[in-house]
Parts: sequence; C-alpha cells; structure tokens
Amino acid sequence: MATIKQNVILRGTVTEADKSRMTFKLQPVYGPNVSAPIPEQHLQTIIEAFSGFRESARVVVQGTGLYDLRGCISSLQSISHVSLLNPLDVPARLDEFRSMKDGWLEGQGVAPAHTGLDWLSASFERNFPGDLPLPYVFPTPEGGIEAEWRLGPHSVIFEIDLDTHRGDWLEVDKRHPDDERSKELDLNEDSDWEWITSEIRRLTNAAI
Repeated sequence: MATIKQNVILRGTVTEADKSRMTFKLQPVYGPNVSAPIPEQHLQTIIEAFSGFRESARVVVQGTGLYDLRGCISSLQSISHVSLLNPLDVPARLDEFRSMKDGWLEGQGVAPAHTGLDWLSASFERNFPGDLPLPYVFPTPEGGIEAEWRLGPHSVIFEIDLDTHRGDWLEVDKRHPDDERSKELDLNEDSDWEWITSEIRRLTNAAI
C-alpha cells in the first residue's frame, strides 16, 4: 500500500516499550495506536512514560509519520523529540474532546468542532508562555471551551467560543466575592493574548 510521509506531533501514552528491539507503541489521546522506533537519546524518557502508563503519564512525540492514502497514520518512521507532558497540557486535553458527540450532556450538549479545537490548540501553544501555570480545561454545553485557573485566592474562568474565536474573562477574588473583573477578548488579536498572559502572571506572583 502506498504511504505518505509527513511531519507530525502526537500526544499520548506509551503502552508498550521493547528495549531489545528498541521500539515502542504510542496510544494518541485521539486516534489509532502507532508503533515507533526508540532513539537512543530518548530511551529513558520512553521507559519513564511506560512506567507511568497506568497513572496516565503522557508524552509529546515529534517525528515523521507514515500515512496511507486515506490520511490515516500507520506508524512513526522516525522520532526527533520526545518529552513528558504536564498533566494539564492544554492541547492533549483538547484532543480528549475530539471523540465527543452531540448530546454528550444528558442528550443536550454540543460537541466541540474539530476545526475549533485545532485553532485553539495551535493558538494556545503559540501564545501562552511555558513558565505560567496551565488552566484546567473543560467543554461547555454550547460547544465551546472553558479554561479555569486557581491562583491562591483568585479564580479565573475564561469561556471561549470556538466559532467566533472570542472569549469572556471572569476573575474573582474569594476574599472579596462581590468584586468581579470581567473582559471580552478577541483571541485573533496578539494584544489580547498578551493581556491574558500578563494577567495570569500578575495573579501568579500575587499568590506566591
């Protein structure tokens, strides 16, 4: 069968690791199980991820994937990078929502659109600094995404519309619950992402 090579980034769990053959199997958060070679320099990371499989330890893998003519990945031909993921990794969490169907919430919930999840995953990776605390991420009944940060006495709830790329920010200090701060943001604007990261950094520093 003809195959197509393509650069790929996959997030998932290591379900098998064979040190004698130097191969492993990755179960992506969304998609079929794939086999891959273990580069010598990433052996320890793969073994560590496999050891934490039952605790849902996840890795992000970059490499060259082999795809069939239908666009389905069959295996990873080569690996350029492997690293363990933060349990709150946002793109991995968003991938979990790809298997949702309409009616997921007692027959009423709207499943998030894959194109919207693609956009938010790429936007978050591009715009949110790695040194800031990650949010908890949930689907909303309307088909959007809610990100929630808990930073000391402060809570932030950020509801994101995957169609309009806009979000509603609500910030609450539990010491002064009546004093809320809200803002509507356009996530296609770099300046609004800069406002988000600045605000999370300020609240993080205040919580220390």
